[in-house]
Amino acid sequence: MEMHDMSDRKKNDPCRVQLKDVRLSFAHLFRAQAFGDGEGEPKFNANFLIDPETKSGQRNLDLVEAAMDEAKAIKWPKGPPKLKEDKLCLRDGSDTEYDGYEGMMFVSANNAKKPLTLDRDKVEVVEADNVLYSGCYVDAIIRVWGQDNKWGKRVNASLEAVRFRRDGDAFGAAPPDPDEFDDIDDDEDDGKSTRRRSRADDDEEDEKPRRRRRSKDDDDDEKPRSRSRRRSRDDDEDDDEDEKPRSRRRSRDDDDDDDDVDRPSRNSRSRRRSRDDDDDDI
Repeated sequence: MEMHDMSDRKKNDPCRVQLKDVRLSFAHLFRAQAFGDGEGEPKFNANFLIDPETKSGQRNLDLVEAAMDEAKAIKWPKGPPKLKEDKLCLRDGSDTEYDGYEGMMFVSANNAKKPLTLDRDKVEVVEADNVLYSGCYVDAIIRVWGQDNKWGKRVNASLEAVRFRRDGDAFGAAPPDPDEFDDIDDDEDDGKSTRRRSRADDDEEDEKPRRRRRSKDDDDDEKPRSRSRRRSRDDDEDDDEDEKPRSRRRSRDDDDDDDDVDRPSRNSRSRRRSRDDDDDDI
């Protein structure tokens, strides 16, 4: 019962409007967008283009203008302030330079809360479904309200729900067309396979330096052994060299032993030994 009461209240809310068959523009329905210097709260937002020359467009405009009057009366019961057009949610598209806005009126709506997004059958969709896009035609539910706070006085529209209605020309860059690619013939395929083979050959060539590097590494591994053998030879040579000076020193000593200066000393030593021996005998 409470759910029905809430639904009835929403339907009977004079500030709540259902726009029909309007064109979606600047759609940020799935990811909130930051405004200005980024200090404000990110919001989901969209513009809805209304053609005033059509019956449905005129009906939409009448509903929005009636909701704006009601919102002003609620917010400013003693009389609404005079607001410039850029302070209103309903504006003239001819005053902008945006593609597709010429001769159109548009409603700008936003919400900090993510709006309900539906396909034509009222099944909820997500961004990856690519159902709702800037340029398609939709039905939308908005709620108009008056603002009077430190950020100024305005009449805004809250973005409540968007339902896909029909396709339209997408705004901005068109998606890539598969037909832009030329057909591929067999000759081109052969050329590509040849390039693949040559690439494989290049890979084989890349392997060769690795083998050479490995053989060099193997040689490097062998080098320490050859150095060790050289060291052993060098050690032998060093030993020979070490022996040679010793032999030379011995020859010099021998020569010195033959010198007359050393003879007394040796004789004196021999005399001392004999005396010591004599002392031991005593």
